[in-house]
Amino acid sequence: MTSIRLANTASSKRRNAADELEENNKDAIILSDSKKQKLEMTMEEYDKFLKEKKDGRFKRTGTWGGVYKRVAHECCDLECARKWAPSPEQCLTDDYYCPSCVLHHRNNMNRFSDERLKWTANVPNTFYLFSLVDPGTGSNDSVEKSLIKFGRTQHENALKRYSTSELKQYKMKLLLNLRGKLITISKIGGRSKQKKKSGS
Repeated sequence: MTSIRLANTASSKRRNAADELEENNKDAIILSDSKKQKLEMTMEEYDKFLKEKKDGRFKRTGTWGGVYKRVAHECCDLECARKWAPSPEQCLTDDYYCPSCVLHHRNNMNRFSDERLKWTANVPNTFYLFSLVDPGTGSNDSVEKSLIKFGRTQHENALKRYSTSELKQYKMKLLLNLRGKLITISKIGGRSKQKKKSGS
């Protein structure tokens, strides 16, 4: 009797695991389908996405050529009014906004209290540390040096910040990839700059 119960329990566990696996597969298919839908956007769907999901912070101004083709955009902040041409696919991530508004103020912490820019505080951002080798090919210095490089990027994966050729040429190795709100990452970046200047 006991062995039958144990067999039934094991069989029940296998069935539950199989059901769970099937549910996970269904979820993966749904996620995959929703990703495909994003990449098959029409011009109208994309413009609506920018207005609703990006709070109308920037808009498409160029002729639509599909999700993968670069197209002119413009920042809706009148003081900024930057014009640039990313692909719509690039703009779909939660961390992508006007580069001038989000990145080009560097580590200026005062901007988060500026009514015009305080919204940028919660935009996702990445602080990174790379080890690299400077080949010393400059005219003044021909000695190879090991260096540490730090900075910030909108990319979730800091490796995307540099081209493959740069990563290879300088033997760049990612030591730290820290993701957080822009206000937090800016504080870390600012502190790192101060330490670098003071030499500590």
